[in-house]
Amino acid sequence: MPHKFSKINFKALKAELWFWVGFGVFLFALGKVLDAHVFSFIEEYLRCPIIDHYILFLTEELLWWILILFALVTGYRMWTNPDNQTKLLPALFALVVTGILAFVFKSLFAIPRPFIEMNLVPLTYAPSLSFPSFHTAVAFALMIPFMRISRVIGTTWFLFALFIGLARIYENLHYPSDIAGGIFLGGIVGSFFSHPDIKKIIEVLWEELEFRRQSLHFVAGFLAVFAHWAGFLRLRHIAILLVVGLMISLLTQKGKLSFVQKLLKFFDRPRDANFPGRGAFYLLLGIFITFLLFPIKIAYAAILILSVGDSLNRLFASKVPGHLKFPWNRRKNCFGVSVGIIAGTLVAQFFVPIVPAFLASVFAIVGETVPFRFGKFYIDDNIFVPLIAGGVLWVLV
Repeated sequence: MPHKFSKINFKALKAELWFWVGFGVFLFALGKVLDAHVFSFIEEYLRCPIIDHYILFLTEELLWWILILFALVTGYRMWTNPDNQTKLLPALFALVVTGILAFVFKSLFAIPRPFIEMNLVPLTYAPSLSFPSFHTAVAFALMIPFMRISRVIGTTWFLFALFIGLARIYENLHYPSDIAGGIFLGGIVGSFFSHPDIKKIIEVLWEELEFRRQSLHFVAGFLAVFAHWAGFLRLRHIAILLVVGLMISLLTQKGKLSFVQKLLKFFDRPRDANFPGRGAFYLLLGIFITFLLFPIKIAYAAILILSVGDSLNRLFASKVPGHLKFPWNRRKNCFGVSVGIIAGTLVAQFFVPIVPAFLASVFAIVGETVPFRFGKFYIDDNIFVPLIAGGVLWVLV
């Protein structure tokens, strides 16, 4: 693997990231100046029922439909291209990572929204945390990737993303400094993932089955937590997805859904030939059982330990061989387990205290190295990892 990256020069990337740091400081300072004055200006000169209607449509419907369409187009391009690659793949990575970081930073900074602090009326319901603007961040995450593909598309998207940020201020949901934070976060992440140097790395890694699997695993946990937190995903929805998934797997095994079979092969291991989509099914089942058994915050923490800690454990164990291996599982090593524990602790501590988060990660990630087999039957780690983590947290928290 190292020889494939030997010609990559990161000097241009560093310069670009430093530009974003300086630009971000400028934007945030300008936002702070405007924070105290912009809402009175809006109420006096701009507030209008017709504008209210179109602003809500823009931020609560149009943006999400465009992002869903973008994800579908990216998936279709990867599916139809012979090498399963597309110019849109770095943009998809940027979008997902920006959404995750925005969610994490909101919990970290815990800044109340302006309608709470300034006694304003919001145009729509929103959770109480403000910085940075999630809508603005995910919109600007696509700006630089689109700009590298086409100046016209990039410039058009920049104007659309900027209007999204202004609309969130108009809705009394964000300060200008929140929008500045979203522009900086989306801009720097989008710039990083779409830079030619990083794009080469993504293209090489994407050829590997395990990287694709763990990328999906990593994202799925965050999406499940976010969708449940936002009210889009409930136990009944997961139950329906499990039943539909089993039916699709059965039909695919019988060769009746060839297009689905091709998609599943992109993520399935060879051993999954008798159960197409095995990994996705057990991941969803583990999430379902975790939500069923544990209080919400413990469930969130346990699912993130599974999706982040377990994913990074597997990736680093395979990428950094030679470290101390476990005698009961020669495919696992101490380095990968350590990375998984640290990562699991960092994401879980946003919902539970850090000491229980650490202990839950230790028991869950180390427990993942133990093959739970009963004859020919084994319990999938997507089920027992969140159960171990959730059980430890339930006892301690």
